[in-house]
Amino acid sequence: MLKRGVALVICVAALFVALVLGVKAEVIRPNMIFVPEGIKGVDTSEYQGAVDFDALENAGMGFVYAKATEGTTHTDSQFQATCAQAAGSHIAFGAYHFFSFDSPGAAQAGSFVASASRAWGDPSIRSLRPAVDVEWYGDKEQNPPAAEDVQRELATFVREVEAACGKKPIIYAGNDIYDRYLKGHFDEYDLWVSCRKWPVWVEWPQGSWTIWQYSDVGEVVGAANEAGHVDLDVLAEGLSVEDLLM
Repeated sequence: MLKRGVALVICVAALFVALVLGVKAEVIRPNMIFVPEGIKGVDTSEYQGAVDFDALENAGMGFVYAKATEGTTHTDSQFQATCAQAAGSHIAFGAYHFFSFDSPGAAQAGSFVASASRAWGDPSIRSLRPAVDVEWYGDKEQNPPAAEDVQRELATFVREVEAACGKKPIIYAGNDIYDRYLKGHFDEYDLWVSCRKWPVWVEWPQGSWTIWQYSDVGEVVGAANEAGHVDLDVLAEGLSVEDLLM
């Protein structure tokens, strides 16, 4: 009996280790089991190519965010075409900016507003509030910029975007970025959280969120990169698309 008990413990431990390693390798994604009922959407960039809003609507998607700019020098090559597709669609549409730790916030805001203003200025588009994506890139996770520098430039960015469009941008981040740069400094901004492995209540202990990006390997007709994937998102329980419109 003792040997059976030891064997059972070893088996359970081995399964747990396999689960953890599978999650880290992104082969197993437990969060997909726990995605709540709610309004689903996708976020895209030029890597998805052309976006088909009719197909996305048929797939049950309620909103689309598309990358407009990155830093001060990169404009997404697909953004204006996606804006044109969004015009007249029932699906709500918004623009996001990929924030650079290497460029002044004011210059980034100027670049973003110049490219993205159509997303909130075209009356034929159901316009979502703009968003800013703050995440690691290059070697930044290994060599993180000083918190006070990021907070200063990000504060400038969101303030100038709000002045241009009249609404506070939504801030996208994972929990590491949130803990290092956002917590206690941007509490008045709605959060778009990135939790693509574990359920949001495991990976996001901070609590409240507005949008949860729960997958980067979604398969939805209407938007896909070369691997056939697109990022999937869901609104928090009780929220509707109307809550995020301009």
